[in-house]
Amino acid sequence: MKINFKPIRAIVALVPFALLLNSCGRDFPSVQKIGKMADALEESSSKLADDIYNSCITRTKYISFLTAPGSSGSFPLREQEEKKCDDFNRPAVKNVKDANSVLVKYLKTLGKMASDDTVSFDKNFNDLGESLKKLQVPQANGKPFSFDTSDVNAGISITKFITNALTMKFRQEKLKQAILCTDKDIQTYIGSATSSVKDLASNQPTTGGLRALTEQAYVNGILIAEEQEVRNYFTNYIGGLTPVSQDHPLDFIKLEEDYNKAMDSIRTRKDVAGNYVAILQQIAAMHSNVKTEFQGKGEKQLSDAQLQDYCQRLDTAKADKAATKEKAITYEQEEIKNVGKIVSEYEKSLEPLIEKMNKGF
Repeated sequence: MKINFKPIRAIVALVPFALLLNSCGRDFPSVQKIGKMADALEESSSKLADDIYNSCITRTKYISFLTAPGSSGSFPLREQEEKKCDDFNRPAVKNVKDANSVLVKYLKTLGKMASDDTVSFDKNFNDLGESLKKLQVPQANGKPFSFDTSDVNAGISITKFITNALTMKFRQEKLKQAILCTDKDIQTYIGSATSSVKDLASNQPTTGGLRALTEQAYVNGILIAEEQEVRNYFTNYIGGLTPVSQDHPLDFIKLEEDYNKAMDSIRTRKDVAGNYVAILQQIAAMHSNVKTEFQGKGEKQLSDAQLQDYCQRLDTAKADKAATKEKAITYEQEEIKNVGKIVSEYEKSLEPLIEKMNKGF
């Protein structure tokens, strides 16, 4: 069979499916490059997580010096707010990075399996599960954001699959099972939905998972708090200088420039978060479509009951040992062709989103 190698330029989300399309049962020659792509995605989402603390500290810098005569000034308040950033926001950064890494490592795992390579990670995935339970992102209203029980359970199920893939040395013949059997958890954990993500500043609740973490906790929580402090700060100072702006035009212009820079920074980070949410949606939709393809159509379609039994083979070492005696799963040419079409369509929308997210940093 003639194999057409197509360059892969999208994020690691495309890796398992593109590998399936191109490898046809043999090692794909660009695994090292794919690993670098995965690292780039993890790095971008990590920078987003870092801003949960950085934005908090930035916000404290805009606690106004303008105070009533005879007062102690704003320093005690700044010190108090800085301590909150250190005590609550800094620990949240690690937990958010762990939450993002669950999806990234899942995709890396599929990439390894699709290239018929064994999975290998140093991370203790039990720790990842515990991190999801502890995740709390401070909010201005005093009520921290945390994952719902369903989000946590979905994340733990995904880490369990990764652990099984690692310990049982899942390879290419398990790829179809992996996508079929983890799709429900992937959809829950990402928080896929049909609602619009264009207006991230709205107060409409999102569905949960990584989407809610990004939209609700980060954009509508962390960044909005910083934005409000910036506006208050410059309103006070610019308002105080307005009557004497003709005598001090340079000072007035400098304040306007500083305000514009501060607001541009916030807008840029909102855009980065928006791109990340859009990427998450595309990953969820692509995963769902590939799952539908693998589940089959017509008489060949796996029923829900059959799918449940089929998926038990990924859950226990005993079941997996029994499954190894079965004939290895093969992929029909029509499946490969259809998966290729799915990947191609999503690649067109993913690539510009990825580029924008990377440029945002």
